[in-house]
Amino acid sequence: MAVRILIIFILSYNILYAADNKCILCHENVCKNKSDNCIMCHRGNSSTSRKDIAHYKLIKGKYALFTDKNSIKTQQGIKIIENAACIRCHNIGKSGAALASDLNSAVKRLSTNEIIKAIKEPVINMPLFQFNDKDMESLITGIYYYTIPENSKSITQIVHFQNNEAGNNIFQKKCGTCHKALTNTGALGTSEDAPNLSGLAKVYPDYLNRNHWDKTLLDKWLTNPRSLKKNAVMPIIELTDKEKNAVIDTLIE
Repeated sequence: MAVRILIIFILSYNILYAADNKCILCHENVCKNKSDNCIMCHRGNSSTSRKDIAHYKLIKGKYALFTDKNSIKTQQGIKIIENAACIRCHNIGKSGAALASDLNSAVKRLSTNEIIKAIKEPVINMPLFQFNDKDMESLITGIYYYTIPENSKSITQIVHFQNNEAGNNIFQKKCGTCHKALTNTGALGTSEDAPNLSGLAKVYPDYLNRNHWDKTLLDKWLTNPRSLKKNAVMPIIELTDKEKNAVIDTLIE
């Protein structure tokens, strides 16, 4: 009798469990630690057996380590995000800028392939990073790690409109032939020949003599780059004090 009751209990449990998590109807349960919640790592919809719905915005296994901060791939992704200084323009996790799209909401809205395409085919003024496949895999894992709901804080992004403010015109004429910059006043510049100056004072991957950029440092650089860096490639740009201040105010709030 006790054996029969036990068998009935096990069968009932499996039926109820399958109703809550239909992933196991098709997939072998390889995530033994989190068998009751596949969507924790893979997202999708575990309440349905319809493949197109169940796999909607599914995160593939190669990115699913984002829930483990200590995994090698997640740590590599975090390092890539820091080195690429994504927070110069984007809000990600609990910090960043509002110059470009908010990545916390973007990962909820876009599929993995759409995120990868956005990085490989960047919009205006976003750098073309040219990550290899291995780095891209780690980067996506890192992005998903930073945007786990409890770590995220979405903010409204700035909407850019082209205008003819003085600082913008001067940047376009004096700097825009070599540089690009996404600023509070819009997308400026047309060239990839020199570094992208977006979010210059936020977090910039190339610090000058280990100093963060501020208005004073940028003023010295624009006056004479070689006074700060002897082998600087940038030529001295002829700017009046008014023009120089306009450029500085455009790049650094």
